[in-house]
Amino acid sequence: MLKQYITKIMNGENLTQEEAGRAMDIILTGEANESQIASFLSVLKMKGEVVDEIAGFAKTLIAHASHVPHQKPVMCNCGTGGDTKNTFNISTTAAFVLAAGGVSVAKHGNRGVSSASGSSDVLSELGVKYDLTPENAGKIIDDIGIAFLFAPAFNKAMRYVAKTRKELGFRTVFNLLGPIINPAGLDYQMVGIYDAELTELIAGVLKEVGVKHAMVIASGDGMDEISTNTKTKVSEIKDGQIRTYEINPADYGFQPGTLADYAGGTPQENAEITLKILQGEEKGSKRDIVVMNAGAALYAGDKAASIEEGIRLANELIDSGAALKKLQQLIEETQKLSA
Repeated sequence: MLKQYITKIMNGENLTQEEAGRAMDIILTGEANESQIASFLSVLKMKGEVVDEIAGFAKTLIAHASHVPHQKPVMCNCGTGGDTKNTFNISTTAAFVLAAGGVSVAKHGNRGVSSASGSSDVLSELGVKYDLTPENAGKIIDDIGIAFLFAPAFNKAMRYVAKTRKELGFRTVFNLLGPIINPAGLDYQMVGIYDAELTELIAGVLKEVGVKHAMVIASGDGMDEISTNTKTKVSEIKDGQIRTYEINPADYGFQPGTLADYAGGTPQENAEITLKILQGEEKGSKRDIVVMNAGAALYAGDKAASIEEGIRLANELIDSGAALKKLQQLIEETQKLSA
């Protein structure tokens, strides 16, 4: 059944959103063999994915995921990963600042693939449990404003593509889908991607799947974060429109440094960096990049009227201890509700 879509793509034609959804459903129900999946992903990569195809895939993946029930509008600030820069866990640290600022965060993440420490690795080191049922994850989001959703546990149908993706050895559409298929269903989003050429494409997908306000970011130094060293390209969805522009960290008073300033290491080392930032002990470049990204995400989450206001609020939330308190609450709640 997948062959008809492979043939269409090989002929240089784009799939409709409905066709893309059916193709993904075939893959996720185990109806396609590994050779067919490999062919499908390869010819799609060579043709180049379009908005309707990625949106169709995303909607089907979300439908197959274990849905997280919750009552509040939610946000995720995870990126695609794959930037190979081996930074510390910037977006994970920033997530606690967001939660302290009143954003309900459903942080979707995984173990480290292109780095030594993924979000689940560092959170586990900090004492956060992530073997949660969807119901308990939703309860924690509603109660304290932040929960971590371990991607493999909530997207079990992805097991049908895991081996093929690994054996192909190159990035496929699944590398772009990770941040889009959050099982909590997102209202707001900050998505970092490894390729600045893709920001508008991913913004178009987020608009199509119903995200209200989002920023898709790719820094000039190749990170899937907003850099404090160089300009970052942004494609923003707001009020149903997509606008692309650049963020210059110098405009917000940040001093430039080097990529080495953001370097991470093992989960234990990254956990120590996160704690030092949230405890107010780290005052240098590592805090700066967390504040920059949290500030922009507070704006994208409609808790600040501008990025500048978001940066001021992020500094206050760290200095007051409110962000650290969110980490402490998450540790306590997950240890009580861990499956």
